[in-house]
Amino acid sequence: MSYDPAHFAVASVVDTCAVWNMLSSLRLSETAIQAKLHFCITPVVLFECLHKPRPNITNEQRELMDRLKSNREKGRFPTLECSLDDLLTISQKAPGRLGSGELSCIAAAYRVRSIAVMTDERLARKFAHEKLDLQVETTPRLYGYLHYHFHLSEGDHSHIIQEHERFEKRPLTEFFNRTFAEAMRCRLMTKPISSESINPKKEGSNARGNTP
Repeated sequence: MSYDPAHFAVASVVDTCAVWNMLSSLRLSETAIQAKLHFCITPVVLFECLHKPRPNITNEQRELMDRLKSNREKGRFPTLECSLDDLLTISQKAPGRLGSGELSCIAAAYRVRSIAVMTDERLARKFAHEKLDLQVETTPRLYGYLHYHFHLSEGDHSHIIQEHERFEKRPLTEFFNRTFAEAMRCRLMTKPISSESINPKKEGSNARGNTP
């Protein structure tokens, strides 16, 4: 899929991994909300995030869970229902290696059609985009979008990466760096050119058309 940092879906249904990746940086997640972007989760994702039994919960996992609970108390990450029929329809078409959270998000987006699927899993992205023609977003794409539109500054980059890596065993650092670099490149390419740079003011004899 081609990447244009100027655009990101206004509303996305987010799978479990993408929820954790967003919440791994408070600066990233809060900025996304302030940018008027909306994120929802399915009941399956809610179960996986907060209610699924875990033998050993690390301090980092507990903090991420608390962040999600706090966001939901503020009305963020509301639940988007996914019917059993929708889930069965998608499950019959999907690769067998997709998880239930990913399938539920794809099924919800397939039914609603006006929202994107947000997942950082390559197989889920490929299936949703290529087989179902759904709009697909990722956490790194979100990161690049926020930089492109000046919601984040260059000074935020190292801080967000550092915080993200503290929580994730398989951090998205490489992909954050890529979308950050692409956002900076595209921003430079689309920077308005002033009339003075096109037609610079001439002084002295040059203003009259004489050679230097």
